[in-house]
Amino acid sequence: MTRRQFTRQTRNAVASASDHGPSLSDWLSRIEAMGDEDLSAAVEGIWCGRSGRVTLDMAGTTSSLCMGWYESHVEYSYIS
Repeated sequence: MTRRQFTRQTRNAVASASDHGPSLSDWLSRIEAMGDEDLSAAVEGIWCGRSGRVTLDMAGTTSSLCMGWYESHVEYSYIS
């Protein structure tokens, strides 16, 4: 089975989704709007408290989605 690798364009889009510290709901909307099935599946049903960080394995890929937030605003996000 071949495991998917993300393009630089997708990686940059995920990193840009956290620009200007969006609220968690805005960040989730930005990720969903990318239309990528693997990203959408990774964030489906995610629950976030007021502050924290998460590393989500994405099935069928060689990558993880990493995101950190503080006071309900996303500080960073990237694909590792």
